Order: sequence, then C-alpha cells, then structure tokens
Amino acid sequence: MISAVLCLVLDLVTLYAVASSFLMSPRGPWDDDVLTAIQVSSFAGGLLAVLGGLLRTLPVARRWLSWWWFLPPMVLLLAAIARFGSMDIAYPS
Repeated sequence: MISAVLCLVLDLVTLYAVASSFLMSPRGPWDDDVLTAIQVSSFAGGLLAVLGGLLRTLPVARRWLSWWWFLPPMVLLLAAIARFGSMDIAYPS
C-alpha cells in the first residue's frame, strides 16, 4: 500500500514536470530562458520517470503491484524525451 501511494505521488510530480515543459512555448530562437526552462523541465521529468520505474521494480517483482504499474512512468518518459528532442530539433543551438 505504501509503495502504491509513493508511486502515485511520484507520478504526479513527474506529470507536473512534463506537462510544464509542454505548456511553455518560446517566442523564438532568441528566447534562451524559456528554451532552457523547457529542457530542464523535460529532463527533470525524464529523470523522475526513470526513478519511478526503478521504484516499482521490487514491488512488481514480488507481485505486490501488477505489471501495468510500469505504464505511467514509461509514457511520461517517452513524452519527456519527445519534448526534449523536439526542442533540440526545432531550435538548434
């Protein structure tokens, strides 16, 4: 029970980081502050998603949690990678 609650809280924090990276939009290639904030936010979301996946490894292996508990961090990690990559392609430095 504690591991499920901890996973949900970590998923919410990860969702906030990834969603904030999608909600920010730079005014142009000269807007370095927003571009940096997007990259930091998506990178932090990716790190938190990896941490969330690692946190679930033991409970899923011991069958305390079902396998589908790996889906939220996986989806959030893919979204964070997509946002980080799209900013790198759209606004090369």
